[in-house]
Amino acid sequence: MSKMVHRDKLLAKIKYNEFMKLIIKTILIFILTTTFSYSACNFKANLGIKRSDFEKKNFAGAPMPLDYPGLNFYGILAEDVCPDQNLKDIAIEYKFLNEELVAINLIALNDYTNSVSEKLTLMNYVKKNYGQFDTTQNPKSYTGYEVIEKANQFVVYQRIPNNEGVIDEQIYISTSKLDNKLMKYMQNMEMQTIKDSE
Repeated sequence: MSKMVHRDKLLAKIKYNEFMKLIIKTILIFILTTTFSYSACNFKANLGIKRSDFEKKNFAGAPMPLDYPGLNFYGILAEDVCPDQNLKDIAIEYKFLNEELVAINLIALNDYTNSVSEKLTLMNYVKKNYGQFDTTQNPKSYTGYEVIEKANQFVVYQRIPNNEGVIDEQIYISTSKLDNKLMKYMQNMEMQTIKDSE
């Protein structure tokens, strides 16, 4: 009889241990999947990639026409690139300078109602993926910009209303090196415009 009780206790303990392993595995899977689903968008192109290699990926249409030689922009809806990020009414803009991807912008597609920015989609995205910053007690009233330098990334978040009251909200992602190339190019273009107007 005591052997039977001992055996039953042993079986109960084994079942309990297996049950606990199952619970731990379930919790780990839940943590890993929720962590993965909240990771930053995979933009399908790394900064520095050549334009020809980007075009071979065939996920963005033709570049937008610009008046700046050597500068090309490709636009696509963020939901098409990052469907798991809840980036509805957000565009992704890939900026190429002299055939090299120098920056990626996420842009809120606001109209006069600013309904996209009112949802705080981009603000929450940048805080979750690049770092927290103070947006006061009422984040919807935040106006300004934040510069975040982290792990070879140069990130600028801006939320500034234009003259008509439409909020220009975007995230600019680059590296210090690539950002310097783009800034020098833009300065040269401004100087050329001034020279041409004289």
